[in-house]
Amino acid sequence: MKKEYALKMDDNDQLSYLKKEFLYGDGNDSKKIYFCGNSLGLQHYSLKNKINKHLEQWKDLAVENHFSGDYPWMDIQDKIKEKLKLFLGCSENEIAIMNSLTVNLHLMMVSFYKPSKTRNKILIEENAFSSDRYVVNSQLKYHGLDESSLITVSPEKDHLIDEDKIISKINSNKETLSLVLIPGIQYYSGQVINISKISKVCRDNDIILGLDLAHMVGNVDIDLNSHDVDFATWCSYKYLNSGPGGVSGIYVNSKHIKDDIIRFEGWWGNKLSSRFEMLKKYDPEYSAEGWVLSNPPVILLDMHLASLEVFINAGLNNVFKKSKLLSDFLYKGLSSINNYNKFFDIITPKESKSRGSQISLFFKKSSEEFFSKISKKFVVDYRKPNVVRVAPVPLYNSFYEVYLFVSEIDRIIKSYD
Repeated sequence: MKKEYALKMDDNDQLSYLKKEFLYGDGNDSKKIYFCGNSLGLQHYSLKNKINKHLEQWKDLAVENHFSGDYPWMDIQDKIKEKLKLFLGCSENEIAIMNSLTVNLHLMMVSFYKPSKTRNKILIEENAFSSDRYVVNSQLKYHGLDESSLITVSPEKDHLIDEDKIISKINSNKETLSLVLIPGIQYYSGQVINISKISKVCRDNDIILGLDLAHMVGNVDIDLNSHDVDFATWCSYKYLNSGPGGVSGIYVNSKHIKDDIIRFEGWWGNKLSSRFEMLKKYDPEYSAEGWVLSNPPVILLDMHLASLEVFINAGLNNVFKKSKLLSDFLYKGLSSINNYNKFFDIITPKESKSRGSQISLFFKKSSEEFFSKISKKFVVDYRKPNVVRVAPVPLYNSFYEVYLFVSEIDRIIKSYD
């Protein structure tokens, strides 16, 4: 890996201007290089003014600002959906902005997990993110079932999920399977899952398919319409930079937007035209908005919108193209270090199409000690038992920063000799 190449790539980077728009560690002499956008994205400089503007609106107009003023609060959700549909490859009608990922996953399972005596099983990856596993386990308990109704798929020796094994398990359990719940990108390894391949076998066997897109949205291109999944949810505070605990959203395939679907109900999912008539019977919006329960936190909505606007202005294709280049540069740099595999394996797929920003390093020894050494200069994250995840993000990371990271890993390895 050559410093000159990294600097040349930065010189030719059409998105390099964005780096100064994201705030991190200003005025701190010990500022580290941030490679943790897969866990929490950085703050865009516009957020402080946006928040202050809403505080002024609240002060000046109070409740009237929902529908009046220069920037009515009621308009923000539609502005978000107008942009987010481009990230997800679906229609605005199929999106609602609400709650957080885990709450939304529960709400989706209320509608889409309908176990019967013969079909009550759920297929999920064995090493699913803990929150997803908790949701599934508690939903099973709610229906009077237990973990014997779980079908799990374990990673292979290379730590990756074999999609053919998922398909094989679906086919061999098609008479008892009710729901398949998988991630778009596996959080531990960074592997992109072939959703269309799995969706086809689910469609053929009348099995519901749901997605957790937490590590996928804003990271790689998504086309939910072509995948034909039933539902999806995600979080916005990772690659979408919407702030810690930022507002989440749901996708509901338009074929499920109908009057007789079972769901929990709340007044904000009632049609706007009759929402304030205080009806005794629910009159739902004929869209994914029918799943919304309460009026959303306006400031969190606008923080979400602010980041989406950055993506749109930069061009989604440009952002995702740079992301691939950064990820390729990092992968090649790490794999070119002498004797790196004495210390760690790169468990993220080598093929560019099978990963996003994140590269995961599986340490064979001294993982916590190695992480401690890396953390003196870089913000990365550690996932037990022994993986360090590194995620250069195209909006605010540079090729030179990737070069510095690889150089530091090389230096640490040599220090053990």
